[in-house]
Amino acid sequence: MTRPIFYVSDSTAMTAKGLGKSLLSQFDNLLITEHLRPYIDGEEKVLELIAEIQSIKNSFRRPPIIFASMMDDNLMHMLSSGIDGVIDILQPFSQTLERMIEEKPSKAVGRAHDAGDSDAYRKRVEAIDFTLATDDGLRTNDYHKADVILLGVSRSGKTPTALYLALNFGLKVANFPFTSDDLPHFSLREAHRENRHKLIGLSINLERLKTIRKERFATGVYADPTEIARELLALQELYEREHITFVDTSTRSVEEIAALVMRLYSRQTIG
Repeated sequence: MTRPIFYVSDSTAMTAKGLGKSLLSQFDNLLITEHLRPYIDGEEKVLELIAEIQSIKNSFRRPPIIFASMMDDNLMHMLSSGIDGVIDILQPFSQTLERMIEEKPSKAVGRAHDAGDSDAYRKRVEAIDFTLATDDGLRTNDYHKADVILLGVSRSGKTPTALYLALNFGLKVANFPFTSDDLPHFSLREAHRENRHKLIGLSINLERLKTIRKERFATGVYADPTEIARELLALQELYEREHITFVDTSTRSVEEIAALVMRLYSRQTIG
């Protein structure tokens, strides 16, 4: 049974979505439809949202759940009074922090996603530009500028992980694909060897990769189980031969993969 989920904020709604998705992930049998509603920053917009949620509520057997992060107390009260199912994700934390810090919060909208300073913002933009420019094995001569170089076969999660790390952590992440053209054995290029300390591998099991590739190209060598098995065996042999630490992406979300890559990156940087 599908449950409508709303992420609501008077800013970007990314805080509400992030916390809401984390909480919902604990419920294995929950099917959801997600609705992002940012910049609900006035009474008219709140009323329109209440009407929308009420309309959707009437179409489902289960009422919607609304994760809200609104700094304006009046708008939050208006929303929670006008519709059931509103969870104010900031209230319990704000009250506890207010008591511990002994200071009233400013209630300024957008602070959670403030770039902080121009240097931090510029770093993220440069990281995204670099990551896009070196996607899928492009511009290997720029690998000396990379913070991380992800290795793996096609559709193992390299590109989304690289972009997530660039956007959220400001890391310059290159990624390089090994393909069936490289068989029977995969080997590191000179650019990899020159930046060996930056290499992190991604692995994936056969069934998961077969499913992903069939959704992209159902026919041909690309989705052939025998060919996929050869690629994965060659990849595993490469990681073992070159002592490359790797992350299994088979059952993990992009966020989970990125967290594990960040852990490995931190170890390598410290080391």
